[in-house]
Amino acid sequence: MKSIRTVRQGPVWLDAQAPLAQWYSTSLGQSIAERLEAELATLLGDVFGYQGLQVGNLVPDLHLLKGAGLQRHLILDAPGNEADIHGDVLSLPVASDTMKAVAFFHTLDFCDNAHQALREADRVLTDDGQLIIVGFNPYSMFGARHALTAWRKREPWNGRFYARHRVSDWLSVLNYRVMDSNAMFIRPPINSERVLRRLNKMEGLQRWMSLMGGVYIMRARKQTIPMTMMRQWRRPRSRMAAASLARTREDASGQPSATVARIDSRLP
Repeated sequence: MKSIRTVRQGPVWLDAQAPLAQWYSTSLGQSIAERLEAELATLLGDVFGYQGLQVGNLVPDLHLLKGAGLQRHLILDAPGNEADIHGDVLSLPVASDTMKAVAFFHTLDFCDNAHQALREADRVLTDDGQLIIVGFNPYSMFGARHALTAWRKREPWNGRFYARHRVSDWLSVLNYRVMDSNAMFIRPPINSERVLRRLNKMEGLQRWMSLMGGVYIMRARKQTIPMTMMRQWRRPRSRMAAASLARTREDASGQPSATVARIDSRLP
């Protein structure tokens, strides 16, 4: 009798927003928010356009797309939370091809259908739009605590922390090119201002311990390839050379000459 393997589903995105916002109001969450704001300010300098969309309003004063050159910054969140647009990430109430940038604020970590969320982001992005993903890194001290305390079903440790290489594979299927993928915040997940201040010196090790950062930022650009069939024409010179060789294929002895063999080997 074959055993049935059960796959643990992630939490529902709509239900996770309020508990996540509450966690981000702690000392640990505020420290992460400050680092995110500083990192994104330097990453999004090449994003220009009319408008962008941030999915999730976990920190009221933090706008992930603030560093981009956009005229409008829209925020989507669950109904009842403060936001410009209310709705579900699995069915964005946004017109297609209207956003120059979309920022996922732990969206994949706390979504029961991450593939559908990525498809929705792809739908609303313009042809050369950028997708910014902020998530928890499973290969870190945050990931270790997630593995040990996920059974308690408390945010943020009850989410599904996806590895960056796995997210990159999903994006490649959607024809996105990953431009940046960096981990940050190597401190342990401790809600203590005194301890966090003492651990500030650890940030100098970021270059050497980047893989262990508790939070990652991934930036990918949408690439649209026109599906047109292009006929490849041979150059006239090549056709003339081929006809000439056909007439002089054999020499007087009935064997291909060395000169013809050399020319023939160069033909496309």
